[in-house]
Amino acid sequence: MKYKIAMLPGDGIGKDVMEAAQLVLNALELDAEYIYGDIGWEFWRKEGNPLPERTIELLKETDCALFGAITSKPKK
Repeated sequence: MKYKIAMLPGDGIGKDVMEAAQLVLNALELDAEYIYGDIGWEFWRKEGNPLPERTIELLKETDCALFGAITSKPKK
């Protein structure tokens, strides 16, 4: 059975964390498909939503998710 894994890097260090996680997962040679999704401040800024509906749909279609980190909306 091929696993479908959602990869959600998010913001800041989350991208580095996800890159390291991908190296570990590749070394495990899992029968898996890795699908990257959108989440975080970048999407809040662009689209007004840090968790776009397309990402929620992705999560419904995958077996699990790996999440990096997100940045909060800056305080004024």
